[in-house]
Amino acid sequence: MNRRLTTAVAIVAATSVMTLAVGCGSDETSSVPTGADLKGTWVQEGAGYENGKSITWTDQTVVVNAADGQGFSGYKEYTPAGGGDPQRETFNGVIGLDGEVFISDGDGFYEGRIEDGAFVGEYVEVGTDSTAMNVTFTRK
Repeated sequence: MNRRLTTAVAIVAATSVMTLAVGCGSDETSSVPTGADLKGTWVQEGAGYENGKSITWTDQTVVVNAADGQGFSGYKEYTPAGGGDPQRETFNGVIGLDGEVFISDGDGFYEGRIEDGAFVGEYVEVGTDSTAMNVTFTRK
């Protein structure tokens, strides 16, 4: 009985090693965009809730102006919902090896993916302007 268990463990171990060896030769990240792929001007739109009230973002500008490897940075510009002078916020981002995109600004963060040439994801902000919304960036 002990011999059968040893044989079973050896088969599982050999199968795992073969799976890892095959996986190492694949190029799974070749389809993952780099930061340079995101450089340019985008239009951001979204809908969700802020401070318990329904909100919609339209025609906000997102500019990715620097990139290195999987990382990138830039700024977003928008006019506050209540009006006033246009606002500009700097952000930093990274694309994970699985294609997941993470962007942080001064008080919130985005998480999403590039689908059909657009960023599709969510924006979350905590604190005095607590916000949760679905967002899309499309190239301008």
